[in-house]
Amino acid sequence: MNTKNLSRAVEKLVSQDPEGYYPGKSLVAWLERATDKDLWRINAFQLADELKAERTRLLATMIRLVHDGVLDLNWDFHCTECNAVAGSHRHLREATAGDHCPLCNVDFRNTLDKNVEVTFTPAANLYTVDRRFLDEQLKRTVELHKQKALTLPPVFASGLDCLHVPLFREMFESETLALRESLQIKQVCIMFTDIKGSTSLYERLGDSAAYGLIRDHFDILFRGIEDNDGVVVKTIGDSVMASFKRPADGVAAAVAIQSAFADFNRRENLRNEVLVKIGLHSGSTIMVNLNNRLDYFGQTVNMSARIQGTADGGDIIISSSVRNDPDSIDRLRGKVSSLGKRLVTLKGINGAQAVFRLNFEGDEARTRASAAAR
Repeated sequence: MNTKNLSRAVEKLVSQDPEGYYPGKSLVAWLERATDKDLWRINAFQLADELKAERTRLLATMIRLVHDGVLDLNWDFHCTECNAVAGSHRHLREATAGDHCPLCNVDFRNTLDKNVEVTFTPAANLYTVDRRFLDEQLKRTVELHKQKALTLPPVFASGLDCLHVPLFREMFESETLALRESLQIKQVCIMFTDIKGSTSLYERLGDSAAYGLIRDHFDILFRGIEDNDGVVVKTIGDSVMASFKRPADGVAAAVAIQSAFADFNRRENLRNEVLVKIGLHSGSTIMVNLNNRLDYFGQTVNMSARIQGTADGGDIIISSSVRNDPDSIDRLRGKVSSLGKRLVTLKGINGAQAVFRLNFEGDEARTRASAAAR
């Protein structure tokens, strides 16, 4: 069976895409010459490298193609002992915290950013991988297992990568875990934000004007988060919880957000009416289903929320784990004047914790302006 129907389906979507979302001709050309081996489990990141495309953008494209009925998405769970795909599901709700590998005869725990891979296969009505190829692939897997030679792909889109594509959360909002299931995450950076004095904002400006500012505030936050490879997990009143795969991306988003709010206040002549407090912490957590949405649970989340609670209006406060990330420090060079360390006691957290305030040029003047606004 050739890939003509598959490539034509993608070509049609490309032609109907005025915003140029799809990679276009390079993807269509690849599909036209693709073999069963290419299409069995498409690795979006490897394909992006081959097509010289940006990895996250191509992953988003593949997710869009799933939504449009051209591809199917697979959640592949690799055995942590031998690296074989021990379980594969079309929907996240079918995933479990642990799996069993029949080749190793062992049970193992699933970690979203380590052994959970997201791959893609053509929709069955457009292309079906030959059964003989699949049988040969199975035999090859068994033989490589005997030789202890099974390996993970050198690069692959993890489950955490997929969940940090805003398009996935937008188009597959109902794609969540079963109610009592969870998946471990080795590292994720959690951001909490809040508006300083939001109650008094409503009192000063009135409900209608204040609500307009709150909506503008959300627009700025969401843009800053998504522009730096983060996703909004949820809003809680006037607060936002967001996550990032890397602490450096969270730091970059926080700096961009505070800069955007400074510009917003100046542009709208608001005398610092909208001052946002930001806290960041990075660590391990679990992903769960809360209120039929994907959410995080655990001490990393608690720490981030408590750290945000130590911030003043216009502040960015980061934990030691974020401060000690080399990439985070690299992203801050030339953007902050210093890091102010202090020890704080956080509710529900044992012992004093070191946190760091990002100090910017002109912070003293900003602090005076904030006090005057109060």
